[in-house]
Amino acid sequence: MRVVIQDNYDKMCKWAANYIADKIKAHKEDRPFVLGLPTGSSPIGVYKELIRMNKAGEVVRPETWTVVAKLNK
Repeated sequence: MRVVIQDNYDKMCKWAANYIADKIKAHKEDRPFVLGLPTGSSPIGVYKELIRMNKAGEVVRPETWTVVAKLNK
């Protein structure tokens, strides 16, 4: 496990979004890239940054699938 420490929430969200975007861009397999998205409020900043990056054309992969799972206790 790798622990990444940033100065604040916004910097951490940008770091995480860039990490995810790099993985999506590096995906070269014939099958779609599948991205599992956790629910809750903690990752919202990451999702906002990924949306911004997508709208800016920085990460565009139409064959990327997202899976959102909410676990009930």
